[in-house]
Amino acid sequence: MRKGTHRRRDPIESALRKPPIVANQGLSELRYLILTQGLSNDPDRDFCTYRPYVWCILLKVSPIQSNDYLALIHRGASPAYSKIRNDTFRTLTTDMSFQRRVSETSLIRILNALAWKRWDHHRLKQQQQQQTSRSRRGSRLHSLQHGGYTQSSPTIKAGGHSSSFFGDDDNVSVSELYVQGLNVLAAPFLYTCCSETQAFALFDKYIHTCCPLYVKPMLDGVHLGLKLLDTSLKIIDPTLFSYLKGKLLTAELYGFASLLTMSACTPPLNEVLVLWDFLIAFGPHMNILAVIAQLLLIRDSILASQSPMTLLRTFPPLQAKKVITLAVSFVPKLPEELYDLLVRHTYDETVADRIKAL
Repeated sequence: MRKGTHRRRDPIESALRKPPIVANQGLSELRYLILTQGLSNDPDRDFCTYRPYVWCILLKVSPIQSNDYLALIHRGASPAYSKIRNDTFRTLTTDMSFQRRVSETSLIRILNALAWKRWDHHRLKQQQQQQTSRSRRGSRLHSLQHGGYTQSSPTIKAGGHSSSFFGDDDNVSVSELYVQGLNVLAAPFLYTCCSETQAFALFDKYIHTCCPLYVKPMLDGVHLGLKLLDTSLKIIDPTLFSYLKGKLLTAELYGFASLLTMSACTPPLNEVLVLWDFLIAFGPHMNILAVIAQLLLIRDSILASQSPMTLLRTFPPLQAKKVITLAVSFVPKLPEELYDLLVRHTYDETVADRIKAL
């Protein structure tokens, strides 16, 4: 770098270069700096060059071997390939910076690789279940043969088997491999990262560790989140909640896309990345409060409208810092039990019944 062109590091860059005495202390400091300072763009590129490294630290993603990603790519089209192709060309089409930086082919590759990885996971699970079932059947047959029963006992047919153990359930449903919204969730990782390999590692870790219920075939976590959004809004702003309810507008109608994509469906992308810094640092559950914050930023317009769905069909351009400030301010207003459900609904299936009963 030539003399006079050196750029002073911001607090987060400095924190990244300073090895923490205790790992958890370093993560806490990083989260605090993200909340109070935010990541800085390189003024020459209008882009944060160290953002992917911050995400790797927060998600605890170690560098993966390129060969692992390439092996998935070289397997060719997955069973979900057609479904993926039906979505990729529609991904963030209005964001020119994304269109210039990320090609559709790279988006197809990363989603197809993910589909193969999910296929492997479900096939392994099926094989384990089949093996367990065979073991149980074998134990049962052994107990029948050696516990006073003969092979001609009508309880079990000698030499018989259930077809379910021999291939009928070997196929993995396409809905297990690819679900609605994965294309938009992948987009910020591809836009931000230095390589497809890095983007794939972060994307895979985020959806399967932070919000696995959001990418189940029936989008279980998303629907639980929508129920929590209604419940939280009723506490945070009962007037707005009542007005929307009077218009028969629940979160299922206006909040689905925002929850499904962690608000990545609301442009501009550079603001989405700022919001995602916060969500990756503090948890995807905070997106519910971020959506409520977006509602409150247009609260007066909603209350003045006789047809508020016209406003809610497309949220105004995202203002990440305002949204984050409001979202954080909502936390103390929520009962502890409700906030616990908010935190756990993205990954813990055991809270589903409690949320549905709200």
